[in-house]
Amino acid sequence: MILHMRRTRRWLSMAGVAGLVLAGAGGAAPAAAPAGPAGQARPVVDATFLYNELYYLATNFIYRVAGADGPLANPADPNNLPANYNGAQEFYKWFAQELTNTDATHMGPLGRYLTAKDHIYPTRLTQLDDLSVTIPGQSCPGQVALIAGHNDSTPTSTSVANGSANGSATPMTAMRGGNWGNGSMYDAGSGEAMGMAEVQALLRWYQSNGTYPERTIKIGLFDNEEGGLVGSGFYSQTNVSTLASPAAAGDTNVKIVSTTGVGFAAGETLLIDPFGNPELVTISSVGSAGPTGTGITFTPALTTGHAAGAPLSAGVANTGGLIPDGPQGQYVMVANMDQNGIEYPAYHFGTDHYLNNIVGGGVGPWYTNINAVPLYTTPNNLYNATAIARIQHNLANVQAFRDAVAAAVAQAFQVLGQKYGFSMPLENPLRFDQVGSTPVDPGPRSVPAYLPADIAKYSPVVDDNTGRTDQVSFIRDWGIPGYGVIGAYDTSTNPQVGGNENPYPTGYASKPTLSQYALYDTNDDTAEHLNYYASGTTHGPEGPTSPSEGLRRALELPATWTSYVLADNAYGGAEARNSKPIAYFETLPAKPYLTSTVTFDASFSRNSGGQSHGLAYYWDFGDGTTLATTSPTVVHNFASDPQWYDVKLAVKSGENWSFYRQALAVKFVPAHYPDAPLANEPAPPATDPCGTLTAGEQASMTAHAEPLLDRLNGSTTTVVIKQ
Repeated sequence: MILHMRRTRRWLSMAGVAGLVLAGAGGAAPAAAPAGPAGQARPVVDATFLYNELYYLATNFIYRVAGADGPLANPADPNNLPANYNGAQEFYKWFAQELTNTDATHMGPLGRYLTAKDHIYPTRLTQLDDLSVTIPGQSCPGQVALIAGHNDSTPTSTSVANGSANGSATPMTAMRGGNWGNGSMYDAGSGEAMGMAEVQALLRWYQSNGTYPERTIKIGLFDNEEGGLVGSGFYSQTNVSTLASPAAAGDTNVKIVSTTGVGFAAGETLLIDPFGNPELVTISSVGSAGPTGTGITFTPALTTGHAAGAPLSAGVANTGGLIPDGPQGQYVMVANMDQNGIEYPAYHFGTDHYLNNIVGGGVGPWYTNINAVPLYTTPNNLYNATAIARIQHNLANVQAFRDAVAAAVAQAFQVLGQKYGFSMPLENPLRFDQVGSTPVDPGPRSVPAYLPADIAKYSPVVDDNTGRTDQVSFIRDWGIPGYGVIGAYDTSTNPQVGGNENPYPTGYASKPTLSQYALYDTNDDTAEHLNYYASGTTHGPEGPTSPSEGLRRALELPATWTSYVLADNAYGGAEARNSKPIAYFETLPAKPYLTSTVTFDASFSRNSGGQSHGLAYYWDFGDGTTLATTSPTVVHNFASDPQWYDVKLAVKSGENWSFYRQALAVKFVPAHYPDAPLANEPAPPATDPCGTLTAGEQASMTAHAEPLLDRLNGSTTTVVIKQ
């Protein structure tokens, strides 16, 4: 694998685990999750916790539009509105607190290993935030499995009352097209709460078995999905393209090969030709790609010429995507939770008779959209030829991931089927059977559920053809295996993009118009509405704060199989927890291509008890400089020339040491597959994608670190040595 590092470095993290996935997935047969002495075979989703979190977030943060709520960096700013007007900031704070809550009803003891970080970034108009909560892996922290969902409501138009000027009798009706005053229970509060429950299930599983994740697991919030998958696009952007044609001195416009996934935007800095004659300019406008496109316009004019194929990078000094460019920090999977709850095994309005008696019963449950990384090879509007090339480049892992997801779905059907006697109650008892207005047998009923045959009809793993959820850019721009999970969202009869949620005959004169009939992204997206569509009742028997059985089951099933995927040995994995500390760091910016000043953040590191106090840190920055400190965060200045640096961290707790490394590209962005690196592009160090050090490297670091840490003598003062 190292022999092909220059062309495959972004896929080492995934290719390195392909064998594990294939061995664990084995086709359709579910692989048994590893279990420790306590014998909990697999994660168990706490459906009560899931619904409680969902109900709370949807009724306490009723309107969430970040960027319209004052500066995120300063919650005390008077422009930041209270939660009942705009709860964006408050929601992010609450989400982070819940996921780091070590109470037994929340994350439990392993919650101490979780660290929440805000990633504030600018867009053309607003300042937004991608929150991530991280538990670093023990033996392979350099590989990452991500669960995520999106935060925002759809903003209501600011001109909703304009009709009054024209004498409209109902001037405020346009408000129904926005989320004013609703908590986004379905889109996407359900996905946010599912992610929380999945993390909880994993941590309880690890705690019960005395195990710990092998790889780093993150749960994220993508901001501004409603604006066009903006937050996920920022998170995963690659920040690199190339000149589609030569540029001359004096030009204020360049032609570019691609703008997809790059993050180019007006007002951002553009770095041109870092390995030739580097120039920094400010983007004025971004147009179309290609040698005949409108390209990128900027100021000031170029001072020198640049050849076709020269790389370009764009962003702001402290932003530019959150996936590092080196072998470490790469993502092995992305699981995106979107709008859920109106899906299998819940029935339409809690009955197999649908809205009335026309069909005489027999209508099946809702369909679950499991939109996975595609296996097709023909480009389309969602995944172009370059995206297909990236997916095919990582095909072994893509196929293994699809197998692992299918196996997890099958296992969850079996486990929950046994739990519920392979049946599903129908909570709406009214049946007419085409005999007029007299109900037939209006008593409680149940129908078979969780049957293996139902998977292909109602919960198949299919190629992503919707393009509507946040996993798209991770798959398209990196080839990372991933999926998005959504329930009902339109009335397509194509199983590839939504199943057939309207069972009425095509020619039926009064066939309902069901475009967005789930009413998400409107002010009807409430707890009562979601319960009703999943069960025919507005809440459960315990009152307004309790779920109907249909909604409870519809949230529990995809959360369960997603937790199984994360627990798979090829993704989060599980191994016995040792007595050593956890060593892990990230950088700000994650891609330091516009600056040589980098902040190194090791605050994710923990001792064997999950605490961060009492740790000592020793850094080797790969440029001849080493540093010893008791501060988890340090700033380092590198040489300005484009170069890779092999940065190593040693963390000491008591007499125990742990280590982590990350290769960092400074002052340039490496070529992104399928682009071949230029002849003068620096080659990355041949390092293990997990971020491990050899025994010899560990011994050398320890020998250098011990005398420097002794010089600290309990103080927080850093000791820097330039070798």
